[in-house]
Parts: sequence; structure tokens; C-alpha cells
Amino acid sequence: MGLPSKDRIRAKLKKDYTVVRVLLSHPMHTGRAKNAADELIAAEFIQDIRCWRNEQEVFSIKCGTATSKNPYFSFQLVGGELGDTISIRWVDNLGAKGVAETNVR
Repeated sequence: MGLPSKDRIRAKLKKDYTVVRVLLSHPMHTGRAKNAADELIAAEFIQDIRCWRNEQEVFSIKCGTATSKNPYFSFQLVGGELGDTISIRWVDNLGAKGVAETNVR
């Protein structure tokens, strides 16, 4: 199962660190909201986000139902070089997966 990916990512090299900004496209339903027919909307939220630099995992984030719709993350990685590949991979509670990738500018 997969969602159409509209994830966006940018990575920019600063003096001695890399700034990464990520906008993930995901509905992030908590499982507590109701639709127009007064029926509960099933829970659907990102559980795991992982970041790689040049195929080496640099960190992971565990999310839950408290994370907003279309979550935005910004973080800094120590070091880096122009052209490094930054990848974000996520998995939600229903098994849907997403990937966003860019090169450091």
C-alpha cells in the first residue's frame, strides 16, 4: 500500500553543517475524528522517519497521532559536502511508505 508522494526536501551546506528541511505529505489521522456521516475515520499516521546521508543512517524519529497533518521537519547535520545525498524514508501504521531524496547544494 502506498500514498501518492508529494514529499519535499531541501538540503543546504552551511559553514560546518548541513541544514535539511522536509515537508511530508500525509493526512495523519488520529482515529478519533469523524466524517460527515458521523463515522470514525480510521487512524493513519506516520510512525517512523529515518534519515540517511550517502546511504549511512544518521538518525530516526518515532512519531504518533499527535504529529500534525503534512508534518514539517527542519534539522542540522554535522559536516557534509556539496553533492551528498540526503534521503528521508517514512512508514505509517498501515504500512504505507514514502521516500524523499535530494543532493546537498
